[in-house]
Amino acid sequence: MDVLSVVIPAYNEEGGIADIVERVLGIRPALAAQATDLELIVVDDGSRDATAQIVGRYPGVRLVRHASNSGYGAALKTGFAQARGQWLGFLDADGTYPPEYLPQMLEVGRCQDAELVIGSRMSGTESQMPVSRRIGNLFFARLVTLIGRQHVSDSASGMRLIRREVLARLYPLPDGLNFTPVMSTRAVHEGIRMVEAPIPYAERV
Repeated sequence: MDVLSVVIPAYNEEGGIADIVERVLGIRPALAAQATDLELIVVDDGSRDATAQIVGRYPGVRLVRHASNSGYGAALKTGFAQARGQWLGFLDADGTYPPEYLPQMLEVGRCQDAELVIGSRMSGTESQMPVSRRIGNLFFARLVTLIGRQHVSDSASGMRLIRREVLARLYPLPDGLNFTPVMSTRAVHEGIRMVEAPIPYAERV
């Protein structure tokens, strides 16, 4: 059976981490229908609140801890290094991205033989993204599209699936918040097969 490893980077997210963990665990039946098992990894990136303690209450969820805050991208790379899945997924801990769409994204990736599946907040599905960020994302996405001659509507999306075997081609990737746009640029440069799947986007918890 294939495994989807979902990595959640978390820094001082005690207010929302339980909800997102439970929502990710809730996709297990939908993944099982695709003959896929779920591995959930939470990387606590040096939190000073109760984030790690809350995650530790969930059996079957792997908790990896950074001694100090190392950055969003660094936490994701730590999670990828620990993961065992053929597919690697990630999303934020703050409830802005919908884990319920991960099985759908996986199906899209398999059907279209994709190596990178981007959950697009700009593809027509209901989105609560602020206008200023939407404009910035559209500008950068169009730049990536122009350079790579491959349509990308949401180059900065923080919800993605990656085939493990292409991860090395995406590296090096930064440790900071620019992790996802750099990944999009690297994917274009390396000729990685990208597809997008529409997802809704919510306000941060």
